[in-house]
Amino acid sequence: MITIAFVGNPNTGKTALINAIAGTDLEVGNWPGVTVEKKEVTFNYGNETLHLIDLPGTYTLSPYTMEEKITRDVICSSDIDGIINVVDTTDIRRNLYLTLELIDLQKPIVISLNMFDEFTKRGYSLDIAKLQNILGIVCVPTIATIKLGVKEVINKSVEAVKNNHIPKIMPYQEHIEKEIDFLIKKMENIDCRLKRFLAIKLLENDEFAIKRIEEKAPFILEDVKNARERLKKHFGMSVKEFIIRDRYQRIDKILNKVMQKPLIDKVLLSDKIDGIVLHKWLGLPVFFTIMFLMFKITFDGSSPFVEWMGGFFENFVSPHLRAAMTNLPEWLSSFIVDGMVSGVGLVLSFLPLLFFLYFFMAVLEESGYMARVSFLLDKLASKLGIKGNAFISLIIGFGCNVPAVYSTRTMSSFRERIITTLMIPFMSCSARLPVYALFAGLFFFSYQSVIIFSFYIIGIAVAFITAFLANKIIPKTYTKPFFLELPTYHIPTLRGIWILMWPKLKDFIVKAGTVIVAASVILWVVINLPPNSTPKSSYLAEMSKKITPVFKPLGFGGHWEPVAALIPGTLAKEVIIGSLGTIYGVESDKKPVAKNGILKDFIIQMKSLYNAFAESVRNLFTVKIKTLEIEKQPSELQQKIKSQFTSLGAFSYLVFVLLYIPCVSTMAAIKNEFGWKLMIFETVFLPIVAYFVSFVIYNFLRFI
Repeated sequence: MITIAFVGNPNTGKTALINAIAGTDLEVGNWPGVTVEKKEVTFNYGNETLHLIDLPGTYTLSPYTMEEKITRDVICSSDIDGIINVVDTTDIRRNLYLTLELIDLQKPIVISLNMFDEFTKRGYSLDIAKLQNILGIVCVPTIATIKLGVKEVINKSVEAVKNNHIPKIMPYQEHIEKEIDFLIKKMENIDCRLKRFLAIKLLENDEFAIKRIEEKAPFILEDVKNARERLKKHFGMSVKEFIIRDRYQRIDKILNKVMQKPLIDKVLLSDKIDGIVLHKWLGLPVFFTIMFLMFKITFDGSSPFVEWMGGFFENFVSPHLRAAMTNLPEWLSSFIVDGMVSGVGLVLSFLPLLFFLYFFMAVLEESGYMARVSFLLDKLASKLGIKGNAFISLIIGFGCNVPAVYSTRTMSSFRERIITTLMIPFMSCSARLPVYALFAGLFFFSYQSVIIFSFYIIGIAVAFITAFLANKIIPKTYTKPFFLELPTYHIPTLRGIWILMWPKLKDFIVKAGTVIVAASVILWVVINLPPNSTPKSSYLAEMSKKITPVFKPLGFGGHWEPVAALIPGTLAKEVIIGSLGTIYGVESDKKPVAKNGILKDFIIQMKSLYNAFAESVRNLFTVKIKTLEIEKQPSELQQKIKSQFTSLGAFSYLVFVLLYIPCVSTMAAIKNEFGWKLMIFETVFLPIVAYFVSFVIYNFLRFI
């Protein structure tokens, strides 16, 4: 098996290139001992088995963040047979800095000159043959999004590994080279394949290299110190500073030989767009307008499909399933239909809603806009004790809080990680959206898009207040300056969008088939125990009735059912809907009955699906936009919900759902990243905040 690592700066298209080569999505796990995401794929290629690893983006092999350290450690290991250095050709000068460091490893390398189309569109040209000759590395122009050049890249890489084709040594200034040779000789008896790389890093006073030598040959460290002092005295600056300058000087010499610049720099479309979206006064209004339109289009486009899917489970799946089980005991039939199908069906009916949401989030991410948000909000972030890159984690939180917590590992300051993690649970994840949609469609029909959008604003506001207070309380530490690369805008491809969408949709479907089924079954059991009891006298009801009065000041403490649904909602927010469906489904005396044959009913459902598609198109492309309408005639579940809430009580309930414990997976992620103390603090802190904010909002609205 040949193992090839894909290495490059952030946003160079490494993942897209691997997906194009392998023709499949990457397997995602964690690197041993840390929570940094590990992306890899193994597949057969001709007569070879290839193992491709997508390493976290890095600008240098002298790392600062945990992700950059993982990249350095992996490519320095003996497990890597070859390297594909993915270079963003539109910013080739900065990207070649990492290339020169990779050359020092003396491992087989192939360069992928990615985004080559964008490079040529800007009027630049590159003598690839001359560049290959100077570097001693095969360079292949690629466009990963359309799979141009991807076969040649992998073929050349396999060939380089088999032939052990090592790139030319790119010599440094003569005094540097003299000390490198001196240290290599000192390491003659050490079992190490990276002697040149280690020697250079030792001169740079790199922590990784020093630890390696301390383990293998600590006696060399005195020689290293003396060499460093000699060079510092000669150059009048630290060796690290000189080597950085030397690398960039060499890069400039190389590019002067191989690259032709346009006579007049073109004003790029990206720059024109940034002039608006990053404008001092227009930037934030544009951001909030984009977010609002995303939610508005999501609701308008998905509403007919939500209605159809809910009807499909209620009017087709449940009746025919119940009819097929007429010979089974009533309790078993109820267990399957009311305990499992009812809850799962209600949750899955909101799959179209999430499909639209994930689609538009993927479009914004693929286009390059999401990276701009961090830059746009950096000034505001600094007042909260964080940097603009924290907003990347917060935006991820709108999809799911779990990866948002893990994404904080890219931050250089532990203090910033803590503050950002305290904010993340207030970001309204996609699992909460179906709950909003169900209630907003019942109580705020005419302006539900605005109501649902308001929950996102409330969550952001509470997160900002939390960060402001945390910034005052947590002792300040030194933090490095914030640098952010803004990728070029791209027209999103359907494949790229799907790669971003599918894991999230898959996770939602898997949850429906596992967590939500389990929660629905447990709920059905506790609603039907003790034996021969009614739902109102069940264990769940008795337990819920004891805590229900606590919620009366919030406007929804008059009935035990909504409070009962909050308990399993800590597993996952989607479970709240499934729980309500299970609770009210068991209570109902009206069970849907199949009136027609299964084939006839199926045809009716397919006609309804066609009508839903047509209605969705009309909603999106007509001036008079229709808002989310879950069902034209309220179902029994909706009627029961409406009978137990006032509009203000429903709003308060949704605020509580927004702010209390997000899910057990998020709490587990916090524990994994920061330990038990922060997890326990969040477990206590979040319900208190949820109660306080719901109380304030409910009572304020009640008296205005």
